[in-house]
Amino acid sequence: MTAKRALIVDDSKSARVVLSRLLEKHDLMVDTTDSAESALLYLREHRPDVIFMDQVMGGMDGLSAVQAIKSDPSTASIPIMMYTSQDGELYAGEARASGAVGVLPKRMAPADIAGTLYELRLLPERLGEPAGGFDQVQLPAVETGAGPVSGVIVRAPSAESHDAPTGLATTASAAPADVRSIIEPLLQEQGAELRRFVVASLEGLSARVVTELSAQVRLAVAATLPPPLPPAPLALEVAAPPPPRPRGWIALAVAGCVLALATGIVSWRQHAELGALAAQLKLASQELAAAQGAVAAARQSAAADARAEHLTVPYGEAPLAGSRLTALAVLLADLEARAFAGTVTVTAAAGEFCLTGNPTEGYGLAPGEMPANRCDVVGNPYDETQSAAEREPAAATALAAGVRERTHGAIEVRFERVGHAPAAGVYPSAPDTSAAQWNAVAAGHNYLEFALAPHPATA
Repeated sequence: MTAKRALIVDDSKSARVVLSRLLEKHDLMVDTTDSAESALLYLREHRPDVIFMDQVMGGMDGLSAVQAIKSDPSTASIPIMMYTSQDGELYAGEARASGAVGVLPKRMAPADIAGTLYELRLLPERLGEPAGGFDQVQLPAVETGAGPVSGVIVRAPSAESHDAPTGLATTASAAPADVRSIIEPLLQEQGAELRRFVVASLEGLSARVVTELSAQVRLAVAATLPPPLPPAPLALEVAAPPPPRPRGWIALAVAGCVLALATGIVSWRQHAELGALAAQLKLASQELAAAQGAVAAARQSAAADARAEHLTVPYGEAPLAGSRLTALAVLLADLEARAFAGTVTVTAAAGEFCLTGNPTEGYGLAPGEMPANRCDVVGNPYDETQSAAEREPAAATALAAGVRERTHGAIEVRFERVGHAPAAGVYPSAPDTSAAQWNAVAAGHNYLEFALAPHPATA
């Protein structure tokens, strides 16, 4: 049977590791991403069997990501399970209204994961498990000081005993070797589960310890550089020797001069070595800055070569919704990964459609065979009645704010509306033009466009 695949979306590395270990215990293949935008980019090429989505993340939050996934027909069928530190029926109802199948707490037990996977039918072995009774196995009597002691082991029915009536107990004597063969696999399974949990906990702890030790090692290395030695005096004050021994005073003065000279030479060498190291560090910093400038220029040039995306919008649909909102999220995630710096302009245009109907019952596209000069209305009433919030929904605003915050203003998203294209010179003017021909041209002018304007590269 093909292994099931799960996608974990969480900006916490330790949370991704712990949840991955719990899922791998049930033979699931696990992929992880650290943001909602990268998850949308992942879903363009892959189709996991379940998605575990965190709520609070930088950029697009979990509920907005669920709405974007569910609004895309190609990914709407993937079950999404929210897991977060928030609780309460209000949040659970909001998550289900967005499209999630349920909510799990971040501090979940292994039984919670197993129950969720069974409910999602990702563990087929439980779906075919019969609801049978249990067998009793009589343990052999053991002689103790107080007399013989016997016991009973309750054992689940085997595949061969499915035909036996449910609830019927069977008693049989068992040797110590048989008892050990029954208990030992259970102990091994519990030991394996405990070992997996300890390994996952130690991996998270080791990552934090390595980070802290790296910072301490850098501080310790910086502290080992010796400070400049002060210049030593040329002579030492020595008490006047007694008159009977003038040679000892002279030897002491000569030793002091030699010591001062040696100290001065060592100090001069240390200063010279430190000066040379400082010059090398300055040169390396300049070379690194030049290389970074070249990389930034190359990335900017590659981003500038990207073509603007032009997406048609069917009549009666909001421009920034469904697959078009997902396309904007994927574009911003790709530009952020390529270190793009510039402006992304999102332009919405409205076409003039040939419609039939009235203001009370509403308007719809005219039948294709009807002449275009017999339309009840030529225009776009749906676009004209949209509010500012509908033209620029909250999910699109959150995408723009998130990428601007993560890139420190390097990527700026602007929303523009060009309105209706003039009919003269654009739409067909022949008297025998049909409504289908007219609306085909109108559909081409009812579009959403993403245009890139990179900032000038700086060296």
